[in-house]
Amino acid sequence: MTKRHRAPTTTAAKGIALKNSFLKGIWSFFISLKLTISILIIISITSIVGTIIPQNEAASYYLRFYKPSTYKLMHLLDIDNMYHSWWFLTLLTLFTCNLICCSLNRFPGFWRLISSKEKDFDDRLLETLPLKKVQRLKSFDQQAWTVLKDAVKKHMPIRTDVASPSGTFHLFAEQGKYSRLGFYITHFGIVFIILGGILGNLGYQGHMNVVEGSSNDTLILRGSGKEKKLDFSIRCDDFQVTFYEDKQRPKDFTSDLVIIDGGQEVKKKRIEVNDPLQYKGVWIYQSSYGTSSDQGALTLGVTNRESGQQARNYQALVGQRIALEEPGYELEVKRFVPDFSIEKNNQVVSRTQEPRNPAAQLALFKDGSLLEEKWIFAKFPDFHGSGEKGPYQFSLLNYSAREYTGLQLTMDPGVWVVWLGCILLCAGCYIICFLSHQRLWVKVEPKKDDYSLTMAGTSSKNMLSFSQTFARIQQDLKRMDK
Repeated sequence: MTKRHRAPTTTAAKGIALKNSFLKGIWSFFISLKLTISILIIISITSIVGTIIPQNEAASYYLRFYKPSTYKLMHLLDIDNMYHSWWFLTLLTLFTCNLICCSLNRFPGFWRLISSKEKDFDDRLLETLPLKKVQRLKSFDQQAWTVLKDAVKKHMPIRTDVASPSGTFHLFAEQGKYSRLGFYITHFGIVFIILGGILGNLGYQGHMNVVEGSSNDTLILRGSGKEKKLDFSIRCDDFQVTFYEDKQRPKDFTSDLVIIDGGQEVKKKRIEVNDPLQYKGVWIYQSSYGTSSDQGALTLGVTNRESGQQARNYQALVGQRIALEEPGYELEVKRFVPDFSIEKNNQVVSRTQEPRNPAAQLALFKDGSLLEEKWIFAKFPDFHGSGEKGPYQFSLLNYSAREYTGLQLTMDPGVWVVWLGCILLCAGCYIICFLSHQRLWVKVEPKKDDYSLTMAGTSSKNMLSFSQTFARIQQDLKRMDK
């Protein structure tokens, strides 16, 4: 007996239909032009907001302009770090999927167009072509056919040419068939740029200061202010800065850097602005410079008020406690700032890293107990000292604070993907703007007393340029009958 195949149950058939309908709905959503326009509008508006509101600044910066409640909402929505937020990356991902799906949706028709064989040059095709010309020839033979092909070859490559026994000649010329790929190349260029930007979120950007003659392997991440330890260290062997004639504005500054990895010196380079050092995918840029306030030696003058003896000079490092000549007295250099200033909250800061107003904070101890604490100034030696009470008068005679180089470190794993996208985008735009798919048909057929030469052609775009080529070919063919 022959087995009969049972038809799917009504429930199973409905389930399959529902699944297909659901998939078609998702596909229709991703190929929708409305989705493209909506995403582009949202990205444009949010990008305007991200341009107006500075990104990746410290919380104190935003609190200067916004209320705490407003800043809390901004921080919750990642408006202060918008381009790295989950919702902005979601928009970019959605736009990328939309772009890919739209391209795939059009690809079958595009492939049929460029892979199909040439159409028969009949009256139906002739009516659809925008450029056409018919002329009469007194005679036409194999030699004339060769001349005709040579005339066409000067302007376009010939794909097929057929001379039939009936005396009819057919020719098809074509160029720029794959120029229709231009918009696909452009689309994929955009996709690669977006993917590179998303991959860039896996990297980091921050800064570090390296004191001349020392090394550092820890940077401060931009935005969060957190520390990140590198798997290698950077040593600054030498730092140089040159100024303009006013001695205020830096003209150029360079750093001789050494990369130390695994205890070995693996790379050396002198860097300057816009000439970075690259190692393990990390780009190290010359960013700033300054004077280290916690390293360097100070020369202090100490005068005993009671004995009136001549001041004695002492050498001390920042953070070091030294013993004075009188028993029981010790002096500690707690802090050094190259450009002394007091903020509104009475915090002492250095306005710049230039030695414009050098000052040192001293602490005097007697038998281990703090006796007094004061600031002394190199350019204003009498500001604190002579008019104050205390066993000692102090002066800042000299300072040899060590300079540091400020480095910006960037690690972006998506940078080469972005470069590839840019190349594809430029290539696609060039193809779209300057290349076109041009086709030309020529047919010569015998008539009662002469021959009829029919020439027709079309171009996917830039018809003006193709019409000029068409006219030149026509002029060359006219000379055949002379």
